[in-house]
Amino acid sequence: MRRLSLVGLGFVLLVAACAGDSDGAAAPEPVETTATTSTTGAGSEPTATLPPTTVPDFIPQTEGVPFLERDLLGRIDAFNERANSIFAGYIATEMGQSGDIRWAPWLLDLMRLGGSTDTDVRTARALQALSGIPATGDPQDDALQYGIWARTEEIDPGPGYIEFKTSLFGIAHPDFERLLEGVNDRNVLARIRWGGVARAGIPELNDQARITVEEADFMTDEELVLGVVVEGQAVAYPLRFLARHELANDHIEGIPVAMVYCTLCKSGILFDRRVDGQVLDFQTSGMLIDSNKIMVDIQTETLWHHLSGTGIGGPHKGHVLDRYAVEVARWDEWVAEHPETETLSTPSPKYFPDQPDRPPIAFEYTPGDAYAFYYSSDNVWFPVLEHPDVFERKEEVVTVDRDGLAVAFGLSDVEVAEPFVYVLGDEPLAVVGHSGGARVYSGRGLDLEHLQPLDVAPDGATTETLRLTDGRELPRIVSSQSFWFAWFGLHQDTVWWPDAE
Repeated sequence: MRRLSLVGLGFVLLVAACAGDSDGAAAPEPVETTATTSTTGAGSEPTATLPPTTVPDFIPQTEGVPFLERDLLGRIDAFNERANSIFAGYIATEMGQSGDIRWAPWLLDLMRLGGSTDTDVRTARALQALSGIPATGDPQDDALQYGIWARTEEIDPGPGYIEFKTSLFGIAHPDFERLLEGVNDRNVLARIRWGGVARAGIPELNDQARITVEEADFMTDEELVLGVVVEGQAVAYPLRFLARHELANDHIEGIPVAMVYCTLCKSGILFDRRVDGQVLDFQTSGMLIDSNKIMVDIQTETLWHHLSGTGIGGPHKGHVLDRYAVEVARWDEWVAEHPETETLSTPSPKYFPDQPDRPPIAFEYTPGDAYAFYYSSDNVWFPVLEHPDVFERKEEVVTVDRDGLAVAFGLSDVEVAEPFVYVLGDEPLAVVGHSGGARVYSGRGLDLEHLQPLDVAPDGATTETLRLTDGRELPRIVSSQSFWFAWFGLHQDTVWWPDAE
């Protein structure tokens, strides 16, 4: 899901053969076109040197008023009608000169999908001028730093942005334009990024065959699984598979569910696929929001925000999917508690019968192999919201969202802590950690002194309830697990534990 050029996808710099299709000779560039040392303001130190931009030999033809005689909004209209990197370069330059930060989301989209090195340079210069942040000269790094700035500033891109973005994204994949038209909220739309793959470009699993513990002799004791229990049936989804496919439409005891895993934010959630009496089949959309996966369903083509389970565009916009409790656990520990668990069989290579010349996709399923480079550093690949440094950006947290209140527990601390009680609002939560994850139970209706100390019976922390030594049982509630940046991007009002003071 890294940054890709649209060269080869049809959005390319026009060549000299099109010179006869011009509305006039190119006017002088409105900004310096040679390499210059940029500054962030009067008296500031030199910050970055960007390569020179090029002056086009021709300007593509437009309907009506020639492109060079239009104002900025008119040039944007021309770009929407006939997208090309020459128009993109002129637009980027003028946006930067305007001094209006509302153009930042537009520039970020042009930087991502602008189709030429020249556009990369022009958008970087423009974003440097609007933000005061020095350009790095690397398009990938600049897209990240300016994207983080724009996201954190919550910049409203203003009128016209929806039409601009949907048209531009339609070049990356024909479905994107239609899908994004259903978002309607330009501030949400500004946060959406192309992940670099087409719709369903990461092939989902559909009712993948399940096998017994005895049949799963390829599994290793220490590898991690996403464990669930639905209607008494335990199922373990190996991360070795989910990290490659990211999505598994499944049935457990007849209930249609989807295990959806976001590799970039390291979070797996089990959703109920039933919405308004219809069973939905999910796919990877190819798009991201705050570096979090966006799903799309085949039946209604609604876009779904993975971490929140909320429809963000389409017929089910605003609907929140029901979910089940999921825990990250070692395979041997999950099996010890659930000896009758089922797990997934090894997926077969994906073939393309409608494309006989296309080779099948075969994945490497060695545990920990997928995204190993990404997980080895604190760097992100796509813009996220700036967050408090109470946790590292990609530190794993166990999270709970109850009645509009949110809390994040540092996983590394929870794993080694004795079972403890945390009060969220007026609800006591019992937190029981284990290697790789945790379970959370509700003490609602009980006075805090009745849970202090939290005296758990031997083997009392089950997937259903927490049994205390005095015989009381606390019901388990849904909790999640993700990187800190992902949780904070969705819950800026979250509290956290441990609370460093």
